[in-house]
Order: sequence, then structure tokens, then C-alpha cells
Amino acid sequence: MPGEYERNLLNMQHQIRENNAYLDDYLNDLNSWTDEMKKKEETLSKTADVTASNRDLPPVRNFVAPPRPKKKSKKKSEEAKPSDIKSAAPKIRAYDYRAWDKYDVDTECERIDASDEHRSDDDEEDADDDDEEYQQELLKKKAEHYKDQGNYQFKQKSYGEAIEYYTKAIECDPTSPIYFANRAQCQLFEQRYGACDADCTLAIQLDQNYLKAYYRRSLARIELGKLEQAKEDLEYFLSREPTNIDAKAKLNEVIKKDEIKRLGRVYPLPNKPVDKRSTKPLKRIDIQEIDTSVISSRETTKKKSIVIEEIETMETSTPSEPVPQRSAPQPSMPTPAPSTSQSEEIPPKLIIIPTSVPTTGYQFKRDWSNLNNQLEQQSIYFNKIPPTSYKTIFSTGIDSSVFSRILVFWSSKIDIDEHLINSMLELRKTPRFNTQLSFLGNDDKQHLKTILDRLQANSSFSSDKIQTILRDYKTDGDQI
Repeated sequence: MPGEYERNLLNMQHQIRENNAYLDDYLNDLNSWTDEMKKKEETLSKTADVTASNRDLPPVRNFVAPPRPKKKSKKKSEEAKPSDIKSAAPKIRAYDYRAWDKYDVDTECERIDASDEHRSDDDEEDADDDDEEYQQELLKKKAEHYKDQGNYQFKQKSYGEAIEYYTKAIECDPTSPIYFANRAQCQLFEQRYGACDADCTLAIQLDQNYLKAYYRRSLARIELGKLEQAKEDLEYFLSREPTNIDAKAKLNEVIKKDEIKRLGRVYPLPNKPVDKRSTKPLKRIDIQEIDTSVISSRETTKKKSIVIEEIETMETSTPSEPVPQRSAPQPSMPTPAPSTSQSEEIPPKLIIIPTSVPTTGYQFKRDWSNLNNQLEQQSIYFNKIPPTSYKTIFSTGIDSSVFSRILVFWSSKIDIDEHLINSMLELRKTPRFNTQLSFLGNDDKQHLKTILDRLQANSSFSSDKIQTILRDYKTDGDQI
């Protein structure tokens, strides 16, 4: 049987083990909770970053003035000046009655009043200095606020509003070159090149090392045609930033433009193969006109001289003076140009009607223009088109000249057929048909009236179709 001491030891060991197990469970729970909280925090931070990046909030609309700084309380030791200390009378002990008898109260009161007035003047000067500093700080903060507003409008590509905000910033703080340069960039996008040049010049006057102002001024001067000045700005910019690719490209462009302007040289096209390009720039050659009357007949060819002689004899010969015959056989000569009377008698050249039926508006316009306003050919070509394809061909609306021509075709038809009925029914479905109908001329209205009168007189077709055509083709000027 174990003794009491041994039982106590066993109980103590058992208690220690239980405590350790409890502590391990507690620590495990605490670690798992910590890990879970870290994961949640990371998830929240990621979602917050995403929402913050997606929301491009504008700056605060109204300007909030900073609070006026409090006046610093000066210590008595700082307020008291050495002159006041020297002028102050020495202290009189309470038991020194002889000194009190000699003490002049009026003089001491005058001295105290003078020191108080001097102190009040110093306080007013300090207050004025503090107020001036506060006003300057307030104007600078206002300028920064307007600059932030202008930057936001610039990102939204509202360059006119950005210019207004940058102008307000300049009014508040005209010593900052950034405001002038930012406004110059907006002027550049608004194609106000003169204003951009002026703003960049002011920014450079305030800060001669502001490179952005040089580059923007060069872009404005290129558009203004000031190539030499733009070249100087770009060269200075590249001397400070020699690796800028855009500035190098602009400089090469300015050099070429300047050389073309001064020398009148023409460079080869960039799309020409490299191996076929000329290594030297082309020179422009002026074309000079030469008087052909001074050229002798010996320099001309034999064929050309014969042609000239024959034309001259034809022009100078008259019916009473026959042209003498030549003994030698003459080569075949080109016939002279016919006179105006002969050209009028020549019949017009017949144009071949396209065999393919158009399926697009482009094909119809091309074939229609090739028919050269010949009424018969255009009528045959138009009748070949199925009425159901009118809506596709005239998808953007029918041209007024084409519509007038179609009315002429229809009015020239004596017999009303099914093709004409279907054509009129399908043509009214094209876009802007009512607009074309309302702007018809008097001749076109007369042609339309002729067609509709014939439709009314014809009773061999469906009355519903005829009534639909009469209703939809009714014009405002002529009630049909």
C-alpha cells in the first residue's frame, strides 16, 4: 500500500498532466483563431484595394479653409526689453521711508503708459505678420485644390473644364510653373497652339529646368510652323534626356520639314521597298514652257511634217481651189478632227446593259452611273431587279434623282402589269420614302399623278393593293 506522500505525488503528477493538456488545447484554439483572423483581414484588404482602384472618386468639390493658427503667447521675459529694464526704477523696500518720500508717482505712471503703448504697437505688427502668412498659406492650399480638380477633369478628358481650374490655380499662386505647364497640355489637346506656346514660355521663365514645358512648347511650335524654335526646344530637351524616343522622332520630323521648307526637296515614299529607294533626296525641277514656233522644220520627223502639211492644206483649201495631187505614194494619215457640226450628227455610243442583277447598293450605284442617264437602258436595267430586293439595295434610302427617273419609267408605261404593282408596293417600304415623296418637284408630281390615274382606271388587279398604293403615294401638294 503506498503511503500518503506517494499518493500526493501521484495526484500532483496527474494534475500537472491535465493542466498541460488544457493549456495545449487553449493554445491550439488561439492559434487557429489567429490564423483565421489573418485570412479574413487579407481578404478584406484585397477587396478594399479592388474597390478603391475601381472607384476613381473626384477630389473634394468645395475648398475647406485650414484653421487660423493661434497666436503664440510670449513670456514676460521675452516681452520685457533691456531698455525697459534699464529705465525701470529700482525696487524700494517697505521700511525705507526716506526713499518713499523721494518717489515720484507721476513720473512712474508716465513711464508705464509709454511702455504699454510700445507693447501694443509690437503686438499689432506681429498680428499683421501672422495674418499675411496665413493668407499666403491659404492661397497656396486653394491653388493645390484647384490643381487637383483640374487633374481629375484632365483624366476625364474634359480639357475645357481642366483649363478653367488651372486658371483659378494660377490666380491663387502665379509663382508655380506646374500650373502653367498643366494648362499648356490642355491647350495642346484643344488645338490652341498659340496659348500653349505662351503658357510653356511662362513656365520656363519660372523654372528654366522644367523639361516638360520645353517638350510641350516644341509640339505647339511645330503646329504653328515655327520649326527653328521647335528644333531648339527639342535639342535642349534631348541634351537633358537623351534616351527619350518620342523627342528623337519629333526632332527628325522637324529636321525633314525644315529641309523641305528651305530647299524644296521631296523624299521617297515610306512604303517603297528599301532596296529600291534612292540614297539621295530628290530635287524639284521647274518645268519651263518653250515656244514651238522657233523650232525649225528640220528637227521634226518626216511623219510629223506630213501630218502638219496635210492639215494645213485641208484648212487653207477652198472648193474653188482643189488640192493638187502628189506623185509619190503617201503613207496612211490620221483623219483630222471633225468639226462641231459633224460631231453633233454622230449618234451617241450605245452602252451595254449589265447582265448581273445587283444585290447591294454599291453595285446598283456603279451600274446606274455607267448607264450615263440613258433612259431606255436604265429602264431595262431597273426592270430586271426583283421588287423584293429593293429594301436591301436601297437600305440607306433611295436617291432623289433615281426616284425621279423611276417615276418617268412608270409614267411611260401604257399597260399596267403585275411587276409595276409589286414595284410600287415594295418601293414604299424603303427608308425615308415619305421624305422623298414630300420633296417631289412639279414634273415628278405630274408623272406620279399620271401613274395613279391609270391605276384607278384599271380594275383588273386587287382593289386592296390599288388602295394601298393610292394611300401611300399621296403627296401633300396634290390630293390624289
